[in-house]
Amino acid sequence: MFGSTVLEVAIGMVFVYLLLSLLCSAVNEYIEAKLNYRAQNLWKGVQLLLNGKIDDSRPKPVGAGDDGAGAAARPGGGGEIDLASELYNHGLVRALYRDAQALPSYIPSRTFALALWNMAGAGAGGDTTDLAKLKEIVAENVPNKHLRESLVTLIDEARGDFTRAQKNIEDWFDGAMDRVSGWYKRRVQVFLLIIGVVVALLINADTINIGKALVQNDALRESLVAQAAKEPAPAPGTGDQQEVRDLYARLSGLGLPLGWVQNTPANANDPRRLPGSLSEIVLKLFGITLTALAISQGAPFWFDLLNKFMVIRSTVKPKEKSPDEGSKD
Repeated sequence: MFGSTVLEVAIGMVFVYLLLSLLCSAVNEYIEAKLNYRAQNLWKGVQLLLNGKIDDSRPKPVGAGDDGAGAAARPGGGGEIDLASELYNHGLVRALYRDAQALPSYIPSRTFALALWNMAGAGAGGDTTDLAKLKEIVAENVPNKHLRESLVTLIDEARGDFTRAQKNIEDWFDGAMDRVSGWYKRRVQVFLLIIGVVVALLINADTINIGKALVQNDALRESLVAQAAKEPAPAPGTGDQQEVRDLYARLSGLGLPLGWVQNTPANANDPRRLPGSLSEIVLKLFGITLTALAISQGAPFWFDLLNKFMVIRSTVKPKEKSPDEGSKD
């Protein structure tokens, strides 16, 4: 029985961490939507891929009277071709803009490959299927040494097969975007930790108090376990305020000791009260820090762990209800 209680406390804690992680992820998505970080990361990745360097500028518009193909913007009036800006000004990519100012947060690899072929084909008299001619154009006109070597290698590997060459470009772009995704994931990890600290402090999500409540309150513990058993897999956040409000409402309705109350004699035994001594402050900060670190692991981590605990519980419960009978001999 004791082992079952410990398991249910663990399930309750994991479920709370899952909801808190979902709440912080929703807050992060809301911030991302407002600041458009994904689009900024994509632009930097394309800059690094095509120009070989990153700057803080936005894509430069194609010059007046330009048809947008094969006539790259030249930063500062110099002779260095800004291929990243030219790609972003290509019609296929411009169609992905949400509006005139909002850069796209995603470029399909096929769109990238087609736009790049078209840009190169403009210098080859419009013929984008003559790989030998395209290779010559790339070798002579692409200023970025690493890009030039990459494109020439990808064209050579196709061995005259245009479809294969285009697929090589698509795969190459996907590989580069995996690195951009890594940038985004690392920043999200840091953001989730910061947001986790803020949220845990604002709603007093103290791991120590929550754990005590689950140990001492059988009804609360059973309620959380029942809800955890029905929890669906985390879906991608919408990044709107309603999602944040809904998740906060779910947390508030669990019956956990969340929120703050004044440190008065009437609230002396209330775990939500403000700490009144140095030792209580240290203990409170420790509990908040544990919660923030847990939140930073992300909702998918806690959902997977919750499923594992539920499987273990499903094997423990039947044995408790129907203990093994002793031998009749």
